Amino acid sequence: MSDYDYPPAAHGQSNMQQSADDQWEQVLTLWVKQADPRALSLWLLGCLRHIAHPASAQVLDEMQPWYAEPNEKLRWQIFHHAEILGFDTPAGALALSLFWSQGSMSPEGLEPVYPEPHLSGEMRRCVLLMLATRNNDNPADGTRSLLAQWTQEKA
Repeated sequence: MSDYDYPPAAHGQSNMQQSADDQWEQVLTLWVKQADPRALSLWLLGCLRHIAHPASAQVLDEMQPWYAEPNEKLRWQIFHHAEILGFDTPAGALALSLFWSQGSMSPEGLEPVYPEPHLSGEMRRCVLLMLATRNNDNPADGTRSLLAQWTQEKA
């Protein structure tokens, strides 16, 4: 697990929104821990389709079918396109989360090396962090806005 201090898991979505003002980074961490990884990834994918730079379109388009039917060839293709795009972009970070979510990090023919189990979630948290701070002077406001969107779509 990561080195973050998590708020108690008993907090619900509304408590997460209330604590977003002073603990917005912890709220993002808790969100990632409590959300279904696939559901959150697909939701983030939908968010990024509306705001991402046009250069991200290819990797975003490749991720959708992978979530419907994962396969190794497409997983590696997504990784290579995200590497070119940059893992420091929201789309690149989400693609790296996908890559780390299953399978070996070693190319075919080499001894398999598997990522630490928490890394995929950490990258989803990075995507949320990038979205919360995007065009916001106050990241707590961005976190609150994202949570409101997530809650509305999950209701």
